[in-house]
Amino acid sequence: LWDSVPSKRLLDLTQKGKLDNPDQLHGIANEMVWNWRTRSKMRGFFHHWLELERADELSKDQDVFPQFNDAVLGDLRTSLNLFLEEAVWGEGSGYRQLMLADYLFLNERLGKLYGKEVQGGFQKVSLDPKHRAGIVTHPFLLSSLAYHNNPSPIHRGVFLTRNIAGMSLKSPPMANEFKEGKFDPSLTMREKVTEMTRAKACMGCHVTINPLGFSLENYDGIGRWRTKDRDKPINSKSDFKTGTGETIQLTGARDVAEFAVNAPSAHRTFLQQLFHHFVKQPVPAYGSSRMDELHKRFLDSGFYIPEMLKEISLVSALHKENGNESAVSQVATNP
Repeated sequence: LWDSVPSKRLLDLTQKGKLDNPDQLHGIANEMVWNWRTRSKMRGFFHHWLELERADELSKDQDVFPQFNDAVLGDLRTSLNLFLEEAVWGEGSGYRQLMLADYLFLNERLGKLYGKEVQGGFQKVSLDPKHRAGIVTHPFLLSSLAYHNNPSPIHRGVFLTRNIAGMSLKSPPMANEFKEGKFDPSLTMREKVTEMTRAKACMGCHVTINPLGFSLENYDGIGRWRTKDRDKPINSKSDFKTGTGETIQLTGARDVAEFAVNAPSAHRTFLQQLFHHFVKQPVPAYGSSRMDELHKRFLDSGFYIPEMLKEISLVSALHKENGNESAVSQVATNP
């Protein structure tokens, strides 16, 4: 949980034999989850899960987005960190809020850019739920998953496929770079991507990527809401085939967020990445049934992320190699 040595208190408890049974460890793990060190490690998880390294050298075409500068970029990063802190650790927090929240943290500068009047520093601002859906539509993430002068349905679709929907993609048979100059300038971004990926070899993956990417077409290259592209109405509707073979219609970002909240594949992807970040091992290393157990606890806890951090720490600390019932199972049954 901490990536650090035990505190003096933990060492004292150990020396006194106060941590010799699972019930005692259960309480200590719960305390440790709420320590600032765990919160710091959780920020590292989000950096990895959301692929925020993309934003390390993020810049935008000043002719297209003249308002986007280093100060705005810094504000967006702060806004995202405040949102994640609230969604994970705040009142009523959890995975559902992470996906479905209809608010952003905005200051006066970001308010002007994103169409809300804000006085002073950062504050929680409620927005139209049709326009914002948690982490999926945060402007910092949307900006990082975009070109310097345009949104990118492909980058956004690949991210949503792998990291949110929990579906795998094969490597493309050949690289196919998007070149703006090759297309009729009157085409919308959706029309360009559709034309670029229509080949059968491409559609093996883009049949999944494109519907998810197109669901975010209402957001420009810096995550602002828009209703037109090239003076044509935005079309964010697509039929999306899930990993279970079901076809659902996506009409926008909130449909993607709702899918993630209700799809076991999305839950498992989130838990797998959370587990690997904290334990530095894949879930199956702790038993073939471990993911099923963690998923059940996730559902039973109401998608409460601090509870899952506790469970993950107990799995890694108390797992037995001999195949007998593990101590963590006993804790989960009778905490």
